[in-house]
Amino acid sequence: MLSASFDILRRHQDGSLIWLESASELDHAKTRLQQLSAGVPGEYFVFDQRSQQIVAKVSSGTAPNA
Repeated sequence: MLSASFDILRRHQDGSLIWLESASELDHAKTRLQQLSAGVPGEYFVFDQRSQQIVAKVSSGTAPNA
């Protein structure tokens, strides 16, 4: 059984990160970033639980910059 090792997060207006969902594969997580940012503009991240690193990022619309 695959465990979800990638967290998908969105930066809130106050700078905090909000967990949205998790994915077991990086490709799926990256696809979800694109889908989420197309629906609600903002700054989205994929966080790899294993490496403890942000491995993907997308910004759209009026998102604040990191």
